[in-house]
Amino acid sequence: MHRADAHLLDGTTDASAPNQNAADKGARLLEAVDNTLVYAFQPIVNIDTGIAFGYEALLRGVDQAGYASIAEFFDTAYQCGVLEEVERRLQRKAVDSFVKLPSRTAILFLNVDARLLASGGRTIIDGMAAAIAASGLSADRFCLELPETQDIVAGDDALPVMHQISGAGVRLALDDFGQGYSRLRLLHELQPNFVKIDRYFVNGVSADPKRRLFLSRLVDIMHVFGIAMVAEGVETEADFRTCKDLGFDYVQGYLIQKPTTDLDHILSLYPIVAGINARERRNRSTDKSRLQGHLEMLPTMSIDLPMVEVFDMFRQHRDLSVIPVVDQAGVPVGVVGDTDLKAYAYSPFGRDLIANKAYGRSLRDLVRSCPTASVDMPIEKILEIFAHRSDAPGILMVERGRYAGFMSSTALLKVLHEKTVAAARDQNPLTRLPGNLSIGDWVSDALEDLETSVVLAYFDFDSFKPFNDTYGFRNGDRAIQLFAELLQKHAADHDAFIGHIGGDDFFAGFRCEDPDQVTEQVAGLIKRFAHDVESFYDAETRERGFLEMRGRDGKLNRYGLLTVSAGLLNLRAGRDEVPIDTVMDAIARLKKEAKQAVSGMAVSRLG
Repeated sequence: MHRADAHLLDGTTDASAPNQNAADKGARLLEAVDNTLVYAFQPIVNIDTGIAFGYEALLRGVDQAGYASIAEFFDTAYQCGVLEEVERRLQRKAVDSFVKLPSRTAILFLNVDARLLASGGRTIIDGMAAAIAASGLSADRFCLELPETQDIVAGDDALPVMHQISGAGVRLALDDFGQGYSRLRLLHELQPNFVKIDRYFVNGVSADPKRRLFLSRLVDIMHVFGIAMVAEGVETEADFRTCKDLGFDYVQGYLIQKPTTDLDHILSLYPIVAGINARERRNRSTDKSRLQGHLEMLPTMSIDLPMVEVFDMFRQHRDLSVIPVVDQAGVPVGVVGDTDLKAYAYSPFGRDLIANKAYGRSLRDLVRSCPTASVDMPIEKILEIFAHRSDAPGILMVERGRYAGFMSSTALLKVLHEKTVAAARDQNPLTRLPGNLSIGDWVSDALEDLETSVVLAYFDFDSFKPFNDTYGFRNGDRAIQLFAELLQKHAADHDAFIGHIGGDDFFAGFRCEDPDQVTEQVAGLIKRFAHDVESFYDAETRERGFLEMRGRDGKLNRYGLLTVSAGLLNLRAGRDEVPIDTVMDAIARLKKEAKQAVSGMAVSRLG
């Protein structure tokens, strides 16, 4: 008979039994950590290049250890009093696998149980210090992911611990942002290096205008504070493109790679991103070339630079009020200003004091956050980010995730002015629509995007000269403005570009999945214009349905009421490259055919 059974028979209890049971569970947990649990890795890649910026370590094998979920596993560890030891061993296991990965610059993103932060954080701090020392890697190659769903992260006990971790050089990320408590206080006081947006907001964002609006504002706010944005759960090319348009810095999800325990399948560069960006031409514009012409290539300082050398940098560059600070991979961390050093420089022993290692001050203590933006962003977006930080000396520009230069407020205004002037020169003065230069740029980009279905539409008025001669130029201009407004309204539901070639000729370009839907929209536009423009005629002309006027030969001629014809050229997705001359010839032919068609439309396909 077991001892426990004997106590049940005589009515007594063994007070040590629960403790023994907890000890047994704890021992089994630790055994599972050592022998059953493994780490899978999922890449976090730069959205412009596909280079693996980091890898998230994701725990696997808890089901084989007899637990229904990872949460249950850690809850049990906490209840049994072995959570600290479990975390220590898991950190070592994750680092041991991470150092075998191909990239020599990527960051390890490692999740942490927030209960350890609230209990003083020594386990996390000491464990990370030991893991860093054993790996031989610098502290900034590590990033702790703090779960937003654990409310304790935002507690007063946890914040000092996180500041201490950050001060040691380890990066911090808020994970699953938007899923849980959304502690804005934590975001404000901690100012993490990264915010990872929960997959709920990312999955399907390309088809959800409300989510796009929400994420657009959120990305802008984070960039104002110099926080990099990671989109989790990216599974489709459409969502990837939308995340790029919204300004995300990094992406993570099945589209790039599923988590895997096979380290041989982990890459340092993911070609799928380069492939998507090669096909995606929507973000290309002359903005980048304008920006690069005004970028200040300020010298940078490494975040680990000794304080003595920091003083030397400012002495060598006396004309600079700020110097950007970057990590070992060239990613901007923030800026240091000459004013940040004045308190020490003007003190009799200040410079010697701050240079003294025993004093404990380092460059990390002086770095200030600074707004960041990509050189691929529209100028207006960059200016909007900067405008939210009136205290900032400028904006740090990045290209492919790395420091690319510095833009002062004066330089930003100059670039915006140049763009405004250029747009005004190309803009049609009557309709305020883009002119021929912009149309040419759009068509060139569309022809390069071979993997997207494109419809090119050319619109031309019918019987415009008789109308203009009869009712005058003012009413002719009104008819042109009417069509411009209708064209913009009908194209609003599509990814469309609208341009005014000149006179009564217009252009529209559509990126779409269903060209037939565009054809229906154009047919509706033709009918609507014919209906609305009738009000421009006198009652008698409307009644008989045609306009009578004498030609140069003195004979009375009849002309139909004002309408518009449209030639539509469909370029299918997956097509071969089509020369621009071939496209223009096809559109000219369709324009003639449309004027002869009863429907006022002619449609053809190339590729």
